[in-house]
Amino acid sequence: MKVILASESPRRIRLLKKILKSFTVIPSGLDERAIQETDPVIYALETAAAKARTVGEKYPDDLIIAADTVVTLDGLILGKPVSREEAREMLETLSGRSHRVITAVVLFCQNQQRLLSDYETTEVSFKPLSTEDTESYLDLNSYADKAGAYALQDIREKFIEEIKGDYYNVVGLPLSKLRQLLHHFFEEHITAEVTGFLLPEGLGLIETAEGETYLVPGAYPGDQVEIAYEASQQKVHQARLVSIMTPSPARRPAPCPHFGQCGGCSFQDLVYQEQLCQKKIYLTRVLKKYFPADYRYIEVEDVRPSPLEYYYRNKMEFSFGQAEREIYLGLREKTRIKTRQRQKKVVRLDRCLISTPLVEKLFLLFQQLAKDSGLPAFDLKTNQGFFRHLVIREGKTSGEIMLSLITTSQAEINLTDFSREVARDFPGIRSFWWVENNRTADVVSYEKPHLIFGQETIEDCLLGFRFKIHQSSFFQTNPRAAELVYQQITDEARRLRAQSALGLYCGSGAIEICLSRVVGEVVGVDWDPANIKAANENAALNQVKNVRFISSPVEAALSEIGRGSFDLLIIDPPRAGVSPRGLKQIISLQIPNLLYVSCNPETLARDLVLLIGSGYKLENLTPVDFFPHTAHLEVIACLNR
Repeated sequence: MKVILASESPRRIRLLKKILKSFTVIPSGLDERAIQETDPVIYALETAAAKARTVGEKYPDDLIIAADTVVTLDGLILGKPVSREEAREMLETLSGRSHRVITAVVLFCQNQQRLLSDYETTEVSFKPLSTEDTESYLDLNSYADKAGAYALQDIREKFIEEIKGDYYNVVGLPLSKLRQLLHHFFEEHITAEVTGFLLPEGLGLIETAEGETYLVPGAYPGDQVEIAYEASQQKVHQARLVSIMTPSPARRPAPCPHFGQCGGCSFQDLVYQEQLCQKKIYLTRVLKKYFPADYRYIEVEDVRPSPLEYYYRNKMEFSFGQAEREIYLGLREKTRIKTRQRQKKVVRLDRCLISTPLVEKLFLLFQQLAKDSGLPAFDLKTNQGFFRHLVIREGKTSGEIMLSLITTSQAEINLTDFSREVARDFPGIRSFWWVENNRTADVVSYEKPHLIFGQETIEDCLLGFRFKIHQSSFFQTNPRAAELVYQQITDEARRLRAQSALGLYCGSGAIEICLSRVVGEVVGVDWDPANIKAANENAALNQVKNVRFISSPVEAALSEIGRGSFDLLIIDPPRAGVSPRGLKQIISLQIPNLLYVSCNPETLARDLVLLIGSGYKLENLTPVDFFPHTAHLEVIACLNR
């Protein structure tokens, strides 16, 4: 197909040559003043589409590429100046301020009746301009055909303070966006029914009679869909969901208005019971991979649902983002296959249905704090800025709240008056911290904490026991679902009449303290001194006398334990599972009863292969849903010798 660029702009011609070897230049001649739209984005899209259609009518078999760039400030469009005086007014308006540059790109083929369009936005900050600088630039007479009266390549050194976003977008043709549109334009399209679902990836699965497999983000079993994919010799294709022609009966409207944008949830538009069914299928598929001959004989219970489908998380780490001069709170955008390598943007939220109902009011309060301070949000690219994160911890039983405002040390902030406002408006807040974190990575790190008001900890309850929650200590994120797991562990220990239990990776001691009611002696081991400190505090808080905790790497502690010391072992490792050395030590101790609590079915199955191969028998697997609307799954494995 012949390609035509509907523009005679030398800048766009040079940029297009970076991605296309051959194309023809035919300007549209469109009178852009005929477009009456006042919204900058819609104006750019309609103007670019009009240019493409004008050329496409004369060349109906060809692919027409058209673009339109607008400069917008305070919601107003700064078009191409018609005189030196108008150009001067535009530059004086932009002086010392930030504005947006929007470029719309359109691909059009009349005979195929196909039109694809998209746009890119870049924020440009001008330095304060002197009269001399402005007049010197106007003397060049290069402003007449430029939106906003300037060409970036002519003024960058003298005029530009900062560019946030795609540089080529400001020049007039966003190449990344254009490549994406070209890719979509030349994709193959098919319609088919989605027959399966892959977790943890969250991909709909289509398998055809011809042996082709298509993996489709956003598609669920039972959907009749149109998909697009890039033709290749491979049998497995990464596909794009174009449209849902007939939705699956298991689909539902997502209750959160931000679903599909932020990365907090993946499957809110799938009925909860179907989420549980798919998680069990996922667990079975993992078992089949590691136990190909025996997976059918492994007893796997149905997934136990979370007692709370929404507002179940007792801890959320929200990020500060910034658009132009406005700072807001939210979560990083949903990860897509082609955007994993770039920095993910912060999606602005006004609520979060998996955190706490208080989010809506808390966000308004902290956003106003950021606005009043005049300080910027932290930028991961430049490592400059102030506001980083807001961490909310909530006792789901007690109702107590802990807030941690995470910033850099690049400025100072007085939180005295603000803390009074927080205490007045939110009586449930028991602890408010300000934390200075200067790490370059996008992680919450409690480097330099300052207690602004209240107490150092909050409390929550599990199975009737009280637990102190420190700012940085581990506590199960879904406490109501955790109670299901801890109750099963307690019931199993009672059934086994266990006299002595060893808990590895004990965290703040929740499992071990719950076991204290039914086991004579309990020992917990964790490598993190902060967790052990919290565990000892929790034991004292509940007047538990038959539990002790050891601060040590698991492997070092196991080397000091003799065979026959314990009759029950509980393992609750991180996602990576148990180390090979640790597994060998566990096997050598020959503890007769073992409960393995895992948040990663893949590493659980891997470790079970070795445990079963050493003489343990797998009695059953109980999956529990700790994280509704996500791919995560908790599993309890019961083994004995």
